[in-house]
Amino acid sequence: MSLPKLAFVGPPHAATSWLISSLRRHGTFEALCDADAEREAARLQVRWTFNDLADMLRESEPAGVVLARPPRDRVRLIKQCLTGGASVLVTGAPCSASAAGRLSLFARLSGRCVLAAPAIRYSPAVMLARRLLDSGKLGAPISLSLRSTRRGLPRADFDDHGPVPADQVFEAVDVASHLIGPIRQVAAVPHADGVVVVAAESAAGVPVSLVLHASGPAESIGLELEIRSADGASLRIDRNCELACGNGSRVDAVHRPNLAASDPAVELGYDGLIGEFLRLLRPGTAAGLVGPVAPSAAATEAILASAARGRPVCVRLGESPRRPGTPEATASGA
Repeated sequence: MSLPKLAFVGPPHAATSWLISSLRRHGTFEALCDADAEREAARLQVRWTFNDLADMLRESEPAGVVLARPPRDRVRLIKQCLTGGASVLVTGAPCSASAAGRLSLFARLSGRCVLAAPAIRYSPAVMLARRLLDSGKLGAPISLSLRSTRRGLPRADFDDHGPVPADQVFEAVDVASHLIGPIRQVAAVPHADGVVVVAAESAAGVPVSLVLHASGPAESIGLELEIRSADGASLRIDRNCELACGNGSRVDAVHRPNLAASDPAVELGYDGLIGEFLRLLRPGTAAGLVGPVAPSAAATEAILASAARGRPVCVRLGESPRRPGTPEATASGA
């Protein structure tokens, strides 16, 4: 059985070594499409390079496309890929919250799928945390705190000019929502040097604290989170993807990667993300927009709007974010 052909569309610097190794492990890395594709072909060891997406879809006929283009171009390029017979993977928000329904319908009519999820959601540590919450071993969550640090993420060709890249906000919101449910209200405060501090609340009433740093020191790069439960237990994941869950001297679960032997592509979630994408490419799998994209996109927009306006914002699915206390926000159940 031949492996499915996969393509990458976007600037080569966005194609990390972990992503490329996962593409090769699960499929055939067939094509790269970008203005600098030919120059980077040898480094990425890709079979074909293209400057035009239409030519790539017609000549290489990929089953799936990993899209890493600016947010303003994503809806147009996703629709072009779906029309050309390829499903799409995006590690950020594929569209605005209000456009999610239309994009999902377009994908279903084309018989293809769009998966929008950050890689870290499929890391062993985060997946174990979800299983612990589902099994009840951790108890009812009473708080979640998350810190995300990146270092000088390139944004020269992107159209989001907030203190933190929109895709970094989407990653944090997606992980938090994946563990404790969608976020319904946010208050974000921007600080100097690309830092945003967010106080939020989930739909279940769990307080959420997010600290997002777009240009942090190298030793702090990564994602860390802590969940505390009503029974006094806590679950922690550090930036090395180590998980510890317990209450005092009691240890309920531990995940500790061996830094000498573990594969970073697996521990950071890239392997699981590509594996899930290829599962969705199988015949008979439901088409459409996969996952809770609209709630995460709406919360991302609300955080960026709150940081720009300097006031709390309620998350209203499918609509523009509203300030708490307005008649529209009250009617939405905020």
